[in-house]
Amino acid sequence: MSVRGQDVTGDGERGVTGDEEPGVRGDGERGVRGGGGDDVNGGEGAERAIAWGDELVKLHDTFRRDLAELRSGSMRAPALREHCLTFCEALHAHHSGEDDVLFPHLDGLHPELAAVLDRLRDEHRVVARLLARIRTLAGSGEPPEGGADVAAEVGEELERLARELEAHLDYEEEQLVPLLNAMTDMPEDL
Repeated sequence: MSVRGQDVTGDGERGVTGDEEPGVRGDGERGVRGGGGDDVNGGEGAERAIAWGDELVKLHDTFRRDLAELRSGSMRAPALREHCLTFCEALHAHHSGEDDVLFPHLDGLHPELAAVLDRLRDEHRVVARLLARIRTLAGSGEPPEGGADVAAEVGEELERLARELEAHLDYEEEQLVPLLNAMTDMPEDL
């Protein structure tokens, strides 16, 4: 659920997308941390539990904040281009991780979630098409057909993305956060 080492915020800080991944103890070993200092993997003096669903919400909030900043119109073309491309890559990496690792893991544990996970995968495809369009516009630096301003065209696509992404993130959180917060183990490659 993280984009390791990438600054998706554009402010030089890595936040929840930094190098340290939830579920990795200070000693480099993977594990779930139990509350009150008890490590459910058997170690002594472990840190507090990671609530995976809460971590997902934090990451989603980073995407929401970054998208709002992009939509604000306060950035000039070079900064807008750079931030758009970084944002698009980070969101794509997040959705790829869910599609390739988290959702198959959940499929195996919770077959009753099949319809929910299918919907989330479909929404990822819609978002991916919008991200591809934004990447094309922001990456080219060339005016789109009809001579329209690139920033204006990117702005329109960002508005479309905001509508789709907000609905997607809200639904994903509603459906998965309680389940993820109850989980004691996550896939290694996430």
